[in-house]
Amino acid sequence: MAQEKSLSFSARSIIRYSLMLALALVLLYFSFRGISWSEFIAGLSTCRWGWIVAAVSVGFFEFLIRGARWKMMLSQIDPESSVWSSYHGVTIGNLANFAFPRIGEIVRCGVVSTLKKNTTFEGAVGTVVAERAWDLLCLIMIGVIFAAVCWNEFGEFISNQMIDPASGKFSSSSLSILFIVLGAILLAAVLLFVFRKRLAKTKAGAKITGFLSNMWAGVKSAVRMKRKWLFFLYTILLWGSFFATSYFTVKAFPVLSGLGWKDALFLMIVGSFGWVIPVQGGIGAFHFIIALAASQVYFIPWNDGVVFATISHESQALSMILTGAVSLIIYTVLKRKISTK
Repeated sequence: MAQEKSLSFSARSIIRYSLMLALALVLLYFSFRGISWSEFIAGLSTCRWGWIVAAVSVGFFEFLIRGARWKMMLSQIDPESSVWSSYHGVTIGNLANFAFPRIGEIVRCGVVSTLKKNTTFEGAVGTVVAERAWDLLCLIMIGVIFAAVCWNEFGEFISNQMIDPASGKFSSSSLSILFIVLGAILLAAVLLFVFRKRLAKTKAGAKITGFLSNMWAGVKSAVRMKRKWLFFLYTILLWGSFFATSYFTVKAFPVLSGLGWKDALFLMIVGSFGWVIPVQGGIGAFHFIIALAASQVYFIPWNDGVVFATISHESQALSMILTGAVSLIIYTVLKRKISTK
């Protein structure tokens, strides 16, 4: 029976992976369709690579900030947590996302729970849930403020390419399904809470309640952490590094040299949605949405927009892959040392 479940899980994983990969390839196809490869190569040759090196350097700094900020949350469930174990978790998680979308969040929890014996996997998952919720809130706040201040310049694109398509997908029937699903989740949560003592007496129930309890402890750590001002400072530095990466990449291309900080911020916000779409490492989705924004807002030829999107994405992807690979080697060595103790 266990073998059948394992095979079934593997089949579902392969199907899901294949679907996400197919979506990435479709988006890549639409991004590069009609591209003149001679012009594409010529566009690459105009890149000011010094700015790209600066952008990649900021990317390394970004991973370290994220690790330090996550360590603050983890320290509430394990005082012995360290910045470097959190950093390795973040970078290895980034690397894993190129293999399977969104799995990096689970992988990094496994890394820190292995390197730090007092850090539970469930508690780490809880901190990641809280961290991602916070980052999503920050993105929404930045997007709303930016749209309100710069609507005259970017409102048409935001409305036509982001708000209208999203609102068109929410018909009355889809909203009804959404409310039913949310209601079922809420009901299940209430029942688990009410009957938690009875469930804890069963073997399976004890595992479920234990997992949820440890996970909730991780979520609460975000509220209970000391030096909250430092957490907010790390968050500001993190989003500042995102902006710097976008700004440096814009400056790397002569065709975009006339753009300023507001344009870099706009492309950062738009590009973030390309990374959020559940495909391997944002491949295809990022290229398409950035090229679309460049062509419709700045009237830049699609070919040049794809060149910009490609360099922007691949430079970030390269930093993720390199840091993830180095951390994976270090993690493997540390794991062996821990297992021999």
